[in-house]
Amino acid sequence: MDILNNREIAIALWLLAISVYIFSSSKMAEVRNAFKGVLATLFVRQIMSVLCLMVAYMAIVICWLSELELWNFEQLKNTVFWCVSVGFMSLFKLEKIKQDKHFFKHSVLDNLKLLAILQFVVGVYTLSLWVEVLLVPVLALLGVMIAIAETDRKHHQVKVFLEYCLSSFGVVLIVYTLYMLMTDFGEFGKEKTAYDFFVPPLLALCYLPFVLFMLVYSTYEQVFVRLRFSIKSRFHRYAAKLYAFILFNVRLSLLERWSFQVAKANIESHSDLIDTFKYIFKVRYSEKNPKEVPKEQGWSPYKAKEFLVNEGLSTGLYNRSFEEEWFASSPMEEFSDGMIPDNIAYYVEGSEDVAKVLKLKVNVNDASRTHQACEKLEAMAEALSISSLSLPLSDEMKSAISGCNSYSEKVEDKTIALVVDHWPNHKFNGFDLKLLISSI
Repeated sequence: MDILNNREIAIALWLLAISVYIFSSSKMAEVRNAFKGVLATLFVRQIMSVLCLMVAYMAIVICWLSELELWNFEQLKNTVFWCVSVGFMSLFKLEKIKQDKHFFKHSVLDNLKLLAILQFVVGVYTLSLWVEVLLVPVLALLGVMIAIAETDRKHHQVKVFLEYCLSSFGVVLIVYTLYMLMTDFGEFGKEKTAYDFFVPPLLALCYLPFVLFMLVYSTYEQVFVRLRFSIKSRFHRYAAKLYAFILFNVRLSLLERWSFQVAKANIESHSDLIDTFKYIFKVRYSEKNPKEVPKEQGWSPYKAKEFLVNEGLSTGLYNRSFEEEWFASSPMEEFSDGMIPDNIAYYVEGSEDVAKVLKLKVNVNDASRTHQACEKLEAMAEALSISSLSLPLSDEMKSAISGCNSYSEKVEDKTIALVVDHWPNHKFNGFDLKLLISSI
């Protein structure tokens, strides 16, 4: 029984050659020191504890699947590869997983997509060992060059050519696979091939409870650490932990939102603590049941948050920032090339029940990209105007944006203003553009 196919052997040989060079060459001293630092970081007690827990969990899963005859010893290699490349690495992406509401669905479905099936079928038949050995560095180099070309628009033509080369190789590989399927179907029709196909998605499905557990555990740990600085009284701190676990359980977004509210509150009594929980559930109710806001007053903040979702600008939660001031903002979205790309963000400001100011802000970090930044702002401002006012931007406002000139106008009972603020003594003559639609 072959443990590794030719492609895996070729990759292993290149990794071995690179490792020998790194650990034997005097020129690689800095790389070796960096590698030692990475190993020292990995072998800390907290990470090793999680790793051991993951290994124990997967061992139980494998024993269970083996009892159901859904796993056999021939799958040991695939299982080890999956645990290292998917299982272990996913533990370093818990924050990203937390933001992805559809992670648990996608983690299984991605393994069943047509592309994944095609990659699996193509991987069944490998080329001669010497061909695979030659292809590994060529394909790796192509991948690196494409990644570098994507960082700068000036290299777009190079990127297109490299992608064409990679696509051509993919077509050749598919043709070769089809030929092998017709002439040597017995290799594909083995029982082992079926196991190779369904075991990885099965492992992913069985691994989800462990990921959920680690997600919940790590989030509670972070929140409880923050409570040490937010709540001075040990009694109130213990009570806060107990109430949080009972009231929020696995609703991690509510838990984190509550922890940030606690950080802004002054918890000196039990009633102060209870008020923080009441606040979270009150805001949550308002989000699910937004009040109708008279047009002349402004907008429902929970509807205003969604005005630019289709344009890729989705705000975070609408929270109190000061006594009677409430606020929500989107992450800054980068939209240009260069070392310091330009970015745009969307803000909603107002009171608890009424959004009074909708704001788009573009940071232009290099004046040479002014035209591109103005085009971006105009497109977003047009979408915001249509969503909030059911009207397109006026020609005068579009002209002001194109020329980067401050301008203000009245539209029915609202004010639309463009504010241009140049940054003094900036190396690249940077500035910011703010477009505000307000009912104030």
